Order: sequence, then C-alpha cells, then structure tokens
Amino acid sequence: MKSLCITFLCLVLLAAVLAALNHHREHSHDEDTYLEGLEHRLQCADWQEYTDPTYGYRMRYPSCFLPAEAEGEGAVRFAYVEEMPLRQVQYMTLEVDTEVLRDTLDPYAEMRRRAQDIGGVCLRRSPTEYLMTALLKSRDPHVTAYHMQAKYVLRQRIWFVQTLLYPEDFAPAVGRLVHEVEAWQPWE
Repeated sequence: MKSLCITFLCLVLLAAVLAALNHHREHSHDEDTYLEGLEHRLQCADWQEYTDPTYGYRMRYPSCFLPAEAEGEGAVRFAYVEEMPLRQVQYMTLEVDTEVLRDTLDPYAEMRRRAQDIGGVCLRRSPTEYLMTALLKSRDPHVTAYHMQAKYVLRQRIWFVQTLLYPEDFAPAVGRLVHEVEAWQPWE
C-alpha cells in the first residue's frame, strides 16, 4: 500500500512537472508570436488616407490604427493600441504635426540641432526634406526604449512633420510603417 501511494505521488509530481514545462513551452514565445501577428496585421491592413482640411496635406495610415487626440493646429494622430501578453498596453503612433519655420538661413543646421537635442541623427534628402531618427529613453519598465522616425517637409515656410513612434522591440514588425514615413510626400 505504501509503495502504491509513493508511485501515485511520483506520477502526480511528474504530471505537474510536464504540465509546467508544456505551459512554459507554449508561452515562452508569446512576444515572438505577438510581433509576428502584428507584422501580419500591418502587412495585410488596408491603408486609409487622411487629408487635412486646413493645410491640404495627405497622409496614409493602416486601417488598424485609430484616430487619437492630437495637439496643435493642423496636427493629427493615429494610434495602434493593443495589450501585449505579459506586458502593459503598448502603442505605436503615426502622427503629423505642422510647425511654422523660424527664420533661418540654414535649415539643415536647425534640423541637426533638433536631432542633437534628442540624441538623434538627421539626414538631409533635399533642401526641403529631412529624415530624423532617434532612440528615446523609456520610463516604462516593460519597454527598453522607443524609436522615433520623422520626416520633415518644408512648404511655404511651414514644416510638415510625419512621425512614427514605437517600442524598440517592435522594430521587426513595423518595416512597412517606417518605409511609409520615409517615402511620405504630403501633396502627391
């Protein structure tokens, strides 16, 4: 009887260990699965177009992004929000802000200064187009850093800026969005 009880306890213990290992195996790649799903949603999303009623600029955004609160005249923001397994809510934003250009004889120097202020890099594509990238520190313990990708386009002494902000971990999934920002032409 004693050996039967010991055998039963060993079997229960073995079953518990196997269940724990199976659970770990199934959930150890939740983040990978989540990022693969996000990448698939972004690749398959229909693209919507927004046209600003005041300035006339256009921007495209994936249909899985929803309008979000934006500050400033001419500003618009679309955001993707989803709760990621084992983490708090994560988000990406794709936004356009407008900014009146300060009088400057050297806009490239101004863009380089802005990039330095945030620890980023500025690339001049033409006298009226600049790309800026930066890795921004995060206060969220679940996010290592946020990546910022912005394109500045000058028209009639007004800078139009399209910015993509996303958790650094999401980089493998957001290639299409990064390309969209880099290729952005607000009036074409």
